[in-house]
Amino acid sequence: MVKDPNTRGDALMEFVLRGFALIVYGSFVAIVAQYWWANPGRYTLLLLLVAEGFTVMLLLFARRAVLRDASPLAIAATALSLSFFLFFEYAGTSRLIPEWAGATLQTFGMTWQVLAKMTLGRSFGVLPATRGLVTRGPYRVVRHPIYLGYLIVHAGFLLSNFSLQNVLVLALLYGAQTIRMVREEAVLKCGDQGPDYIAYCTTVRWRIVPFVF
Repeated sequence: MVKDPNTRGDALMEFVLRGFALIVYGSFVAIVAQYWWANPGRYTLLLLLVAEGFTVMLLLFARRAVLRDASPLAIAATALSLSFFLFFEYAGTSRLIPEWAGATLQTFGMTWQVLAKMTLGRSFGVLPATRGLVTRGPYRVVRHPIYLGYLIVHAGFLLSNFSLQNVLVLALLYGAQTIRMVREEAVLKCGDQGPDYIAYCTTVRWRIVPFVF
């Protein structure tokens, strides 16, 4: 469902989602502070906090969309992607790799995220939408390099904080992220830059992980 974002209802919905992101992130800060205070050596918690905080900051300054998908499915997937970390299990988890190794993976993922987001600039947003076509830098590797950065950060966290609950949370998250990617591409193909985006997709075949998806 692609819509003109100039309608009052759609503008209000994006405003509500941005406010929702701030509220849940504040709750996340409180949760992480509690667990980190008990064990300051858990660097993966702090790095997860920084990574998600950077995302929220960019949401607040995103450029206004030209076209937007405000369907119930897109809204539900977006809401889950903004709040998934509230459902993580932070105590009683197992370490499949050392804390430093998980933190290293997270740092690499965050660096890739920052590079991709700097390339995208204010085209970053909440709902799947058209805010401008970007094909340079990390966007020459995969069509959604920011999501690849998220995946690396979350893999580092999971491997150092492993539990079946955390696996389930991330499985649900990446189901939602897949919906967002597919819906975003549908929006991009509908706008004025549609032919250019379709040509871009034929050149950069992979959405998030090269040779996989």
